[in-house]
Amino acid sequence: MAKQKRNNTGKGILAATGLLILSKLKWVFALLKFSKFGGMLISLMVSLGAYALIFGWQFGVALIYLLFVHEMGHLVAAKQKGIKTSPAVFIPFMGAVIGMKEQPKDAATEAYLAYGGPLAGLVSVIPALILYTLTGQSVWALVIMLGSFINLINLFPVSPLDGGRIVGVLSPNLWFLGLLGMIVFTYFYPSVLFVIIIIIGFFSWWRRFREDYNIKVIQLQIVARERLIEKVLKLREDLFYQYYREEDGPMVNQVMKEYLIRDVRQEQGTLQGEISSMSKWLIPILQDRKKLRKMSLILQGQINKELMTIITRIEDQHDISQVVNEQQRIIRKLKGQSEAINKYYNATVRTKVTVFIAYILLAAVLGLLFIYGQGILESQYIVTSLQ
Repeated sequence: MAKQKRNNTGKGILAATGLLILSKLKWVFALLKFSKFGGMLISLMVSLGAYALIFGWQFGVALIYLLFVHEMGHLVAAKQKGIKTSPAVFIPFMGAVIGMKEQPKDAATEAYLAYGGPLAGLVSVIPALILYTLTGQSVWALVIMLGSFINLINLFPVSPLDGGRIVGVLSPNLWFLGLLGMIVFTYFYPSVLFVIIIIIGFFSWWRRFREDYNIKVIQLQIVARERLIEKVLKLREDLFYQYYREEDGPMVNQVMKEYLIRDVRQEQGTLQGEISSMSKWLIPILQDRKKLRKMSLILQGQINKELMTIITRIEDQHDISQVVNEQQRIIRKLKGQSEAINKYYNATVRTKVTVFIAYILLAAVLGLLFIYGQGILESQYIVTSLQ
């Protein structure tokens, strides 16, 4: 009987860990919450929460309490940083789901928000420590072990777990080391949920690893837009009669319109031929130069299509000014995206040192609490099995 109870407790801890991990996925699935996958994810969380019911009401209450406090830690941290959030929605056996209405401005802010959850998780264990000291009841040892374990696992330096979002300010390259650690952990403690985290973590790391390439693509887009502006401005000379004028200004030369469009179409045909001659599939990193060259040609083709549409629609010089203003707005937006990517993970040495020390200390304390709680339960199991 004691052995069965112990097995149930172990399974319950894994279920609880899974629930917290799934609740972390909301940071990744925030954009999907209104999609067809959102309902599926929520129903999965609820189903897993219901699974915890088989371990008894004490375990269920402890689980709800620990997850709820953890999520409240994120909410408090977001409020402190002025990040707008939706009201916390409590879901039985999952905790609280909190949606951010805006993204953190930089990795340091994101780390602060992420740290709030496990820190609150640590605080949530303190009452159990006090109650166990006063009563000696094993249920409080379970809360100690459960609370420390699920928050400790959540500190794995893998995105989208809180640990990954914390160490991101140190260096997103640590995500790769975290992935290796998670793979080793999953080998010894197999879990579908850990496999899901590994997959999502890999794509998060890869996206960050390829940001330099993405910046180069944005630069190509900016160059293509600047060339479009040059061609549009030249239309003032090529598309209008210089000596025949209407009340609103120079007259449009319709014959020249057709001539200019024909030239663009010829150029488009040449571009398509060059693109078709290139390999359809190119290997990232190893063939980045070819990928960028191909992307440049594709962007030029898109610009040519826009140019033909612009030529067709232009009726006076005011239309040219509108087109130029619109393209300049797009360029400013692209430059903003490039700047945001470059600056997001920038942080002062002091910030990095502070985050590193806080991260290590929190992980160490949670680890010690887990060992303490596990030791109590192990000793009580041994005593019970001998009776």
